[in-house]
Amino acid sequence: MSQDDKSNVQRIATILKGFDAGNTPRRTHDILEDLGVTRSTGFGLLRAMVAAGWLERFDHGFLRLGPKARSLIYAALEVPESTEGKKFSARPGVSAAEMKGNAPDLEWDPALVRTVDASRYRRAAPFRIGFSNASTSNAWRRAMLQSLYYAERIAQSQIEALIVLDAQDDPALQLLQIDELVSQGIDLLLISITSVNDQALSDRLGELADQGLPIVAVDRRPNDRSSLVSFVTASDSRIGRISAQWMAETLSGQGRVWMLSGLEGASPALRRQQAALAAFSAFPNIRVENVSYTDWTEAGGYDAIEKVLAEARRPPDGVWCDSGLQGVGSVKRFLDGGFEIPAHTGGDLNEMYKLCLHHRAPMAALDYPASMGARALGLALDILGGNTVPRRVEEPVQIVLPRGLETASVKADGWAELHVAWDLPDDAILSQGPALRRDKRTKKRSAIG
Repeated sequence: MSQDDKSNVQRIATILKGFDAGNTPRRTHDILEDLGVTRSTGFGLLRAMVAAGWLERFDHGFLRLGPKARSLIYAALEVPESTEGKKFSARPGVSAAEMKGNAPDLEWDPALVRTVDASRYRRAAPFRIGFSNASTSNAWRRAMLQSLYYAERIAQSQIEALIVLDAQDDPALQLLQIDELVSQGIDLLLISITSVNDQALSDRLGELADQGLPIVAVDRRPNDRSSLVSFVTASDSRIGRISAQWMAETLSGQGRVWMLSGLEGASPALRRQQAALAAFSAFPNIRVENVSYTDWTEAGGYDAIEKVLAEARRPPDGVWCDSGLQGVGSVKRFLDGGFEIPAHTGGDLNEMYKLCLHHRAPMAALDYPASMGARALGLALDILGGNTVPRRVEEPVQIVLPRGLETASVKADGWAELHVAWDLPDDAILSQGPALRRDKRTKKRSAIG
């Protein structure tokens, strides 16, 4: 291989590595800046990569990975479909060992790499896209929506209208709003389902799919996924399993644990809870004393701890939270009671990091990526462009720990001391992606001005 060939291979690798896991479109100017070559050389290479399908033009001045690069899909580990139906229940006084027989198989599922030929949905831009959002009831859901709007700004030439309706966690209202979106002539429906088990919603989505409307679920999906072209999510099983593993190992395999789940009936809460219980089941001396639902709110977390404390009269050794949205309330209740803060899990919310770091409370966080809003819109455009798409798209979940709190089998992808944003509001969601970084730059410019 000649020296020129080697240089071109290195440049191509640099270009491909410059895109994040969500394939967020990048400005041509930024790509050329990373390469450090002349504009003529850089533009020539980019044109060749577009022609070969490694890159594609997303909007004026923006590029993203093309179909050839996207075909090299890596699917994360998740719970196989065959074990999804297994249910786990925690009862006061039941040891984790007694639940072991119900533990699911958490091995890789080949179904995760299935793709869908979306050529039958191809139509000419610009598109009308509807989003039936389960709610905007907490900071994470609002951050996910901001991520969606960020992607809309980038792709504005391809979008005639993005119509967003808030179902306020009400299945009946969501059913009405879906029909309202359809009446407005949408080309594709994005949906975050209010209740995983609502049969009327599931039936209506099936009818619309049979009529030829492409449907993409984001964050929350119905139990019956047959109506979906694709589902954009992150591994709830990874979040539940690894956070519980960290908790058990931090407690040296023995102790009392209280569990604070999110919204009852929401698929992420269910899957995280099941995976956590399965992980706890491997530790005979870990005792899960209570499971509470908190609606993913600070007040819900605070009230849940208040109630259990009144009954137990002493704090647990650990509090497993599937998110910092309710974890903040839990930590504050222990502080208000003058207790030492037990080991906690739960990321997402900037304030959770601030509180635990400030008070030196042991914590483990796996942020649920709010950037999936942008990813879902990009996927919608791929479908309407007639491309082949994955049936399931997973945003990566990173393990974030304070320094010194790694365990035998849980290692940090990043340190909490570097992940926290002390200069951003408490309700900032740190997994929002480029939209959060843009907001942070805007705030800095405003402060300087």
